[in-house]
Amino acid sequence: MKHLRHILSVLVIILIAVLAAGTIVERLHGSEFALEHVYSTWWFVGLWALMASFMVAMAVKCRMWKRMAVCVLHLAILFILLGALLTKLTGQQGRMLLEPGKPTNTYYVGNATENHPVELPFTLTLDRFEIETYANSNKPKDYVSYLQVIDDEQQEDVVISMNHILKYKHYRFYQSDFDGEGGSILDVARDPWGIAITYIGYAMLFVALIALLIKRKNTPKAVTWSWLSVLVILLVFLYVRMLTHPLLPVLRSPFFSLHISTIVTAYALLLAIMIVGIIAIIKPKDSARLEKLKTLSTSMLYPAVALLAIGIFIGAIWANVSWGNYWSWDPKEVWALITLLIYAAPLHEKIWKSFQKPVFFHIYGILAFLSVLITYFGVNLLLGGVHAY
Repeated sequence: MKHLRHILSVLVIILIAVLAAGTIVERLHGSEFALEHVYSTWWFVGLWALMASFMVAMAVKCRMWKRMAVCVLHLAILFILLGALLTKLTGQQGRMLLEPGKPTNTYYVGNATENHPVELPFTLTLDRFEIETYANSNKPKDYVSYLQVIDDEQQEDVVISMNHILKYKHYRFYQSDFDGEGGSILDVARDPWGIAITYIGYAMLFVALIALLIKRKNTPKAVTWSWLSVLVILLVFLYVRMLTHPLLPVLRSPFFSLHISTIVTAYALLLAIMIVGIIAIIKPKDSARLEKLKTLSTSMLYPAVALLAIGIFIGAIWANVSWGNYWSWDPKEVWALITLLIYAAPLHEKIWKSFQKPVFFHIYGILAFLSVLITYFGVNLLLGGVHAY
């Protein structure tokens, strides 16, 4: 048990360090370089495989099957990792240009330096491409392609726009861009196994997190009502904003308010944990007070981690609907994952017993908030990426 704990601790630290370094590599050399030399390498996949193996070993050692919700949660993580591996091994992504009136059955797979053509078992023909704008404004509201799918002698009229994809024979087509001459650029994805397994993992994760939140009977009602109120207020505010304010086409999605509100509520709870930690360290008084403040922070930590996890995977589903790829190793995604890993550690205080000590717990809660600051501010200011709106 002790050796497993130590090895798992080292693996988590190495993983966090590699993830953080990957975002710096991307900033210096670009996303394709980081993907090729970090995130798609055999050793990075192997690191995740080692993590999964030792997590299973630890779960068996701790007889995790006796706690159903906890067991399902960790099984969900394994399903998500398995889905990601299947996407890497069997998935394919490419891009195709449609010109008005020209039947096309070829898309291109590769990178900026090398592409190779792949033929579809059917043909797409673009009738027209339109940029919809907001009323009394030239700001784009949506990009819309009107086209036909021709499969043998069958013909079907379809519409593809931002957040509205075409699914046909295991292929998915996403509105990506346009060429300025009436043509439309589509992203093409084919992932027959990975998405299904990953989505099963997401569903299991969501059910397990909700079950764990319901089972926690020692959470003060004030804490529960506080984060629920913040969540509802943010949901309503962001939904109204989406309806009444001009947004980029990709942001006009029901996932927008869900993703942002859950993430921001989680960050608000993590901020509160940091503040409680500062109060505990500045004015410790006695061990009983430190323990009481630790209990308060722990009661906020559980919903914070749950909301952060839910928010991340809502974002992954949204990315899959909009871009055809539920995880692109963008710096914002990576640092959100780092934050989740950092704050998940104190939840395992039976394994890492240092977290049972109030002073250590509070100091950790203060320092851990640095990852939130980097995720929320540092990425936008320093690292960039597709999330740096």
